[in-house]
Amino acid sequence: MKTLTIAAKDLTHIFQSVFSLVMMFGAPLMITGLLSFAFGGRTSGTDTFTLPVTRVQVVNLDQPVGAAPGFAAGKLLVAFLQGQALSDVLTVTLAADEASARTAVDEQQAGVAIIIPPDFTAAATSPDRSATVVIYRDPTLAIGPGIVKDLVSRFMDGFSGAKIAGQVTADGLSAAGAEADQAIKDTIVRAYTAWLQSDEHGAEGAAVPRLAVVAPTGAAQPKSQGAARIGPIMAGMLVFFVFFMGGNGAESIIREAEQGTLARQFSTPTSLSVILGGKFIGVMVSLSIQVAVLVLASLLLFGIQWGQAATVMLVSLGLIVASAGFGVMLMSLITSSRQTGPVLGGVMTLTGMLGGLFTTAMPTIPASFDRVALMTPQGWALQGWKLALSGAGVGQTLVPVVVMLVMGSAFLVVGIVLFRRRFA
Repeated sequence: MKTLTIAAKDLTHIFQSVFSLVMMFGAPLMITGLLSFAFGGRTSGTDTFTLPVTRVQVVNLDQPVGAAPGFAAGKLLVAFLQGQALSDVLTVTLAADEASARTAVDEQQAGVAIIIPPDFTAAATSPDRSATVVIYRDPTLAIGPGIVKDLVSRFMDGFSGAKIAGQVTADGLSAAGAEADQAIKDTIVRAYTAWLQSDEHGAEGAAVPRLAVVAPTGAAQPKSQGAARIGPIMAGMLVFFVFFMGGNGAESIIREAEQGTLARQFSTPTSLSVILGGKFIGVMVSLSIQVAVLVLASLLLFGIQWGQAATVMLVSLGLIVASAGFGVMLMSLITSSRQTGPVLGGVMTLTGMLGGLFTTAMPTIPASFDRVALMTPQGWALQGWKLALSGAGVGQTLVPVVVMLVMGSAFLVVGIVLFRRRFA
């Protein structure tokens, strides 16, 4: 009964302290939020990347004089850009002249202007002619103009194929001793370009199929890559501040020894084991509340999915025991309350850095650094939480949890032995 009374007294002191409440709940959530902004901005559970639609102004000056009946390369290019397959990335409108199209881009009413020259069809159907399609772009845009340029280039490659077909045919006739006049070349080029605009060209199984937009295959991506990135950051802050509060809770032994409260307790029929047991229970309960609140708050604020419930509970147990034991041992080495601030802050910061708690947002960490992290209880705790975040089951987290329990128990034994010697 006295053990529980001592634990309740320490819990009351902890939760009445503004400093304790800030360090338990406010600081880890605030730092995680700031780091999430710094390493990619705030993301919610529903954020996804959307490719912006590029507004395109097309000026079709093409004059298909002398081409095959009904064939107009400029109209084909416009129809291609206005096709349903590209409607998710392009909004194409026709401009009256080149000046108005350029003005629309200058005034950011459009992202790209495409000027099709008057001799576009002639160049497309004549092996010895060429024409230049002008792409006028907004210099502040990067993705949209690049897409437009690539689409236009791919479209014009089809007409280059027609010219190549005409030249190959002419070379073949010349090799066979036949004369390859311009009329034959024109006939081949026109036949090829007619095939380009025919239904056969776009039919399923055709040699050169039309553009098809399909969804990527493989495993579905998570709804929020931001939540996946912020999860390890929150895990690092969770481990750091739980260890900090483990030492801060055990600091009450030093404070009460200086105030004389501990001596008065020794004057009553209360053993040192009961007193230390009550204080250890108080630390364990406060850390349990801290972990539960931080896990729930980070889920609601940042959309972090911590993993399977059983795994989270098991890793939490390991973290609580390790941090409470480490805090008791650390306080047993301190002789006065003046030392608690520098020692607690310095040791927790140093072991936190070695444990990798402050580098979880960095994508590439040397393997040697990970090995150093496992020399600290914080490193094992962070590994357990990372496994939980990845959806690992209980069996996969047994190693880090067992290591944390063993370390925490060893730290606790060392701390109790040292406190017994001091107050014997």
